[in-house]
Amino acid sequence: MREQGTAGIRVHVIRTGYPHWGGHSGIHQFLRYLDPERFEIEERVAADGDDDFPVRSPAFRRGLRTLMRDGMPWYKLSDLDAEMRALARCWRGRIDVVHFLDGEHSARFLPGLRPRRAGVVATFHQPPDLLGGLLSERALRGLDRVTVVSPDQAGWFAERLGADRVTVLLHGIDSDFFRPAAGEPEHGVFRCITVGHYLRDFAAIRGVAERLAGEAVEFHVVTDRETGLEDLPNVRRHSKVDDDRLLALYQQADALLLPVYRSTANNALLEGIACGLPVISTRLLSIAAYVPGGEAILVAGNDPDELTGAVRSLQEDAGAAREMGRQARRRAEELSWRNLAPRYAEIYAGVAGR
Repeated sequence: MREQGTAGIRVHVIRTGYPHWGGHSGIHQFLRYLDPERFEIEERVAADGDDDFPVRSPAFRRGLRTLMRDGMPWYKLSDLDAEMRALARCWRGRIDVVHFLDGEHSARFLPGLRPRRAGVVATFHQPPDLLGGLLSERALRGLDRVTVVSPDQAGWFAERLGADRVTVLLHGIDSDFFRPAAGEPEHGVFRCITVGHYLRDFAAIRGVAERLAGEAVEFHVVTDRETGLEDLPNVRRHSKVDDDRLLALYQQADALLLPVYRSTANNALLEGIACGLPVISTRLLSIAAYVPGGEAILVAGNDPDELTGAVRSLQEDAGAAREMGRQARRRAEELSWRNLAPRYAEIYAGVAGR
């Protein structure tokens, strides 16, 4: 670590590039709000695959994949390339802190090989029941600090690292871009929007859509993948939407319908509340951490009858739906990246020793 009083903590951020994310989604958004006089940020985006790895020999690549087979199934050759480049910079004394924003994909070799003067932070996103199959506990032990995006992840890491090395830091939202529409939607039906695919309970959504068939309710699903809902006349799937179209779909909706099997942070949940939508989702600790008040109706076990009742209650009581939407927007403003960035600044300063 550099001596006290020198300017600019040098932070090297490694994150996975997800092609389906828009320009205003993802945890890296907080970097825009860090004080440039305190932090020198360099960002490395690793492809979610092997495309970034410079050696093209198929035999060499196969050999490396064989060596990396155990421990971290999501770790790719692109992650290896990003780690090795960062490690070289650490040994040259050009980095004070390395932050792996997608710890399940990366943070495999560098934590145990870097010089101790370079601090290492990793953020993890997956539910605790999935973590054991995704992470190398040997690599975990080399981390100086772990941040998690849901309180139900904290115990899993605390058991392995100690509670003093684990920080719950909720995911944020770009509340300037994701915002309510200027006026009320005027489309004559009640529109529910669902965004994303991972861990979504489309069977529950199907149950709700079937129960409300023939009524003035529409279901708009934003995903590039098949959902199993395509045969239903009151469901429309939107694929390959850009940022502006995604925002418009949120703003034209009346409620966010987001039943999930499990969750930690959820971009769609945050984007929906930032657009002032009342939420219908699953009763989980991770969901309640983000919508702890009157912003949401949370249903245990995604019971289709209860979910359907929640949709009907919002459709029939516009005043209650508007109030939930107002509370949702207030919660999103609390979780604005502008408000959360100082927490990351504290972590970087602590790991860097200043």
